[in-house]
Amino acid sequence: MAEKLKFIGSVENVTEKVRADAYSKIDATVDAALKEAKELLSKKLDEVYAPLEVEIEGLLNRASQRLEAEKASLEMELRKRIEELKKQYLNEVIEKAWEVVLKEAREGSERYVKTLERALINMSKEAGDDEVEVYALKKDLETVKRIIEEKGLTNLSVGKSAEEAGLRMSGGVIGKSKKGSIWYNYSLERLFSEVVEELKPKVIEIISEGI
Repeated sequence: MAEKLKFIGSVENVTEKVRADAYSKIDATVDAALKEAKELLSKKLDEVYAPLEVEIEGLLNRASQRLEAEKASLEMELRKRIEELKKQYLNEVIEKAWEVVLKEAREGSERYVKTLERALINMSKEAGDDEVEVYALKKDLETVKRIIEEKGLTNLSVGKSAEEAGLRMSGGVIGKSKKGSIWYNYSLERLFSEVVEELKPKVIEIISEGI
């Protein structure tokens, strides 16, 4: 009986050992399989992510390029619009100023009379020894005659009115040499145009500061 029990004990020990070895092998196999699976998965993810990263980077670069292009386009459009506004505002300033000049010319304001005086003096200097017949609007003829006499502009003399001579002008004076076809243009239009050209850069600068 004792021998039988000893044998049975030995069998149980062997069985337990076999079972333990089997479990150990199973665990090792499972661990190896899991490790291999993780490595494969990691490799596969790397393979998947790599082109994705390249694609995402490409998309970001293209988006950045589009943004820069749109920004440049907007800046160009803005500069163009600003230049248009400058011209618009400049034209408005010139139109308003011309309206004021015309109003003063019609009313014969003190400033307009001063303008006539400067125009006649400059015409006399430009003409030099040349004798000049002066044309002005009918309403300004007496004023022009008085200025010529008061300032001693002996090379100037009052001629017909601009209306009678067929000269189109809003004010100022125009002279014609008595010796030939030389004209001295000091019409209001020309004087105003010269002032505008002289002041235009300053006006544009002021307008630019306000935009």
